[in-house]
Amino acid sequence: MKKFLLILTLSFAMSSTCQAKVWETTCSNCHGKFAPSRKVLLQKFKTPEELVKRARELVIKGVMPKQLPFGLAAKELYGRTPKISYQTKMNKSNKNKYTRFFSILPSTPPIPEEDPMTVEKIKLGKMLYFDPRLSRSKLISCNTCHNLSIGGDDNQKTSIGDKWQHGPRNAPTVFNAAFLRVQFWDGRASTLEEQAKGPLTAHVEMNATPEIIVERLRSIPEYKEMFKKAFPGEKNPITFTNVAKAIATYERTLITPNSPFDKYLAGDKHALSKIQVEGLKLFVDKGCVNCHRGPVLSDGLFHKFKINNDKGRYNVTKNPADMYKFRTPQLRNVAETAPYFHDGSVENLTQAVKIMGRKMLKVNLTNSEAYKIRKFLESLTGQVPMKAVVLPIIEDPAK
Repeated sequence: MKKFLLILTLSFAMSSTCQAKVWETTCSNCHGKFAPSRKVLLQKFKTPEELVKRARELVIKGVMPKQLPFGLAAKELYGRTPKISYQTKMNKSNKNKYTRFFSILPSTPPIPEEDPMTVEKIKLGKMLYFDPRLSRSKLISCNTCHNLSIGGDDNQKTSIGDKWQHGPRNAPTVFNAAFLRVQFWDGRASTLEEQAKGPLTAHVEMNATPEIIVERLRSIPEYKEMFKKAFPGEKNPITFTNVAKAIATYERTLITPNSPFDKYLAGDKHALSKIQVEGLKLFVDKGCVNCHRGPVLSDGLFHKFKINNDKGRYNVTKNPADMYKFRTPQLRNVAETAPYFHDGSVENLTQAVKIMGRKMLKVNLTNSEAYKIRKFLESLTGQVPMKAVVLPIIEDPAK
């Protein structure tokens, strides 16, 4: 029951950006798919009053933040505005009032059974990640757009690819991407393995083909031995699929632990400055936490955020309800990954905070509030794994 209601309220949390049709535009992302359908909810809660009352009880218990439009969602479900005088008051004795929505960044990411991590595969994946010969021009590597020296992205509005073409979207950081539920802004890849294949063959990025990549790798003796060790027992281990598996395996090592916020969550109350703590409280009280929660501060879901003509998730699903929807970006190391948003249109993090408040939460943050939230976000910068980013020595068979 508790899990059921948590899923319900999580869906309602997404509705803070909508003034109408909350269920259709937001809640339906989950319900009817991996959460109870509209029909089931109506059977479980006979009146909108019952639903709203229970949702608000969860607010008091600290399961969900306040300022969520449960009433609007209930009105759409039941066809009438709930009549309820039930007042919510936050539990003053809850010592974890502001930290309960987050968790320390795990040291180990989820690992798929079909692509287990091994030392040999990590070593191979690292070599491939930095090797520009995987691109048609032999000039662009994975690290070109996801540079591990500057935040795991390229700090460009949109990335520059083959023949100086600009991609349509801002490159997200590769750091901690292993914890995301889906990859890319529009979620067109569900795994890191799927994601790795995309840039390799995209004509505006590396513009290679599986055939070009496999042929080049098979011509390099060092790679022949590395693939044999990484994929033992396979007759022809150098395949496009195995290239993607190796890169994804390496990317799962790119975790940035020990941020000041992680230390704060672990009990070190001096890890954050006074102004960062104030920023944390604003982050929760203003509703940012509705979508930015969990270990990487992303719910992994899709929300409408129209700032240009990019149709977002709709281009993948062709569902009108997904028009202009994008995956909630993670906020780990966000202070290092300017410019912001899927079009890279905002250079300043404080300005990005103010825009998000206005467009997504319908809140006009003051300059002071936005600044404090930005200072809190700076506490999310973790330690880059130095062993993972030391450049490998790549053999040149021509020498």
